[in-house]
Amino acid sequence: MSSPTHTLAPARHAVGLVLGLVLLVGVACSSPSASENPPSEPSAASTQPSEAPAVDDGEEWIVFQGSPLGLSLIQPDGSGNHVILGPPGDQVRPDWSPDGSQIAYVQRDETGAQQILITDPHGTKPQLLVKEYPAKLSSLFWDNPAWSPDGSRIATVGYEGDPQAELPKRSVLAIVTVASGEVTVVGELESSAGFLRSFPRWSPAADAFVISLDHFKGDEYLGSRIAVIRRTDAGWSKPKPITKVVAGGPRVDWHPTDDLIVFCTNDVGGLQVTDEPSNLFTVRSDGSKLSQITDYGPGKERATQPTWTADGRIIFDHITGANDERGTVAFINSDGSGLEIALGNEFIGESNRPHPRLRPVVRRASWAR
Repeated sequence: MSSPTHTLAPARHAVGLVLGLVLLVGVACSSPSASENPPSEPSAASTQPSEAPAVDDGEEWIVFQGSPLGLSLIQPDGSGNHVILGPPGDQVRPDWSPDGSQIAYVQRDETGAQQILITDPHGTKPQLLVKEYPAKLSSLFWDNPAWSPDGSRIATVGYEGDPQAELPKRSVLAIVTVASGEVTVVGELESSAGFLRSFPRWSPAADAFVISLDHFKGDEYLGSRIAVIRRTDAGWSKPKPITKVVAGGPRVDWHPTDDLIVFCTNDVGGLQVTDEPSNLFTVRSDGSKLSQITDYGPGKERATQPTWTADGRIIFDHITGANDERGTVAFINSDGSGLEIALGNEFIGESNRPHPRLRPVVRRASWAR
């Protein structure tokens, strides 16, 4: 790897509203219009897991969007690969709870509604995170679940309008108390005012979020900036940008113990093709100490969908191929060393985006079936 620079790619032309905005990755789902009614409980026919090994104490497992489409678990050495939810693949964007006992994910039901569900590591008995939203939030498309550090809450973004099919009118960042389903709104942004928000991730102390702040001029997507929202005595602050404009829909994550944020510069949606580079950067939450981790050029490898692991590495989607079709799962250290391809494309499938998350190692009773 050549010596990294410390500049961000500027925003280019819009690459399409859906792909440039929310970047709903990994599947080519159908997008029927959303119902005004609350979604029904997930049907057993579409969520039956395959026979699976136990998820034992002290074991690391990667949850990812794999092939066949749906959510799969696999150990970092490539063993134990099995589907826990799907196909058809309407289950996407998983996130492990901090104790490794549950997985939150997004599911689109037969009406087209998009909701957050929670399940155990075997995919048994999926449950809606919120069974009935307040009236003002009931018809939103909910996305991007993120567990709080103590596992008691989940942050999520709701979009007014199907983000797979149109530019949403507004985005609502909300916190859901897992035990009760109570919803607290952190803030709203309207696309007519030029902004939406995506991909919230908690700070280690749960007193701030890092998000991708999406910029628009009319229907044209102008790029995003990394922004931080902090809890104050008066409530939650407005998003404060900490980077310049990043080329396209950057994914973000906050280190589990340090004031260090990782992001990619040009995320890729399902079946999107681009020659623009996508690299990994880290930055402090005040915008200082911007550091480039990877140094991929135009038309070469791409680094997207990064999240931190409990030991301070980064797990991400490493993309190769002339048409951005070959996704793999890789690990890398925060200084750019130790790049390791953990899962090859045979586990993920062509033109699929894995959205990988590494299970925290825990010491508790096994989740044997």
